[in-house]
Amino acid sequence: MDTHETAHQPNEALINTYWKLVTIDGAPVVTHENFREAHVVLHQEASRLAGATGCNTLMGSYQVENERIAFGQIASTKIACPTPQMKNERDFLAALKQATAWSVDGAMLVLSGNNSEPLAVFEAVHLY
Repeated sequence: MDTHETAHQPNEALINTYWKLVTIDGAPVVTHENFREAHVVLHQEASRLAGATGCNTLMGSYQVENERIAFGQIASTKIACPTPQMKNERDFLAALKQATAWSVDGAMLVLSGNNSEPLAVFEAVHLY
């Protein structure tokens, strides 16, 4: 048996991957029953962002250049949710606005700000 074999997965693609939000500002994100999990998909077509905040649906645009990323014109539906979801939503939208860099390691995507501190961490989810 070869013990030097590492189980490192190839990196998931940034674009056209369903990214489920797992931590925001270092705190784990809990998906509550009857709510869509917080996630984003960066669609290649028209550099369109789609997803959900854990409360509302989210849409917008993004620009990627090498390891840099910028999100623009982010909008969300305006349904009121219980306080924990609203806090997650606020933090999630703030993280997207502040994000300037991205990195993918295996199935994990990290968005970070100007100080290189992770703002939000996502995990790739394969829907089929």
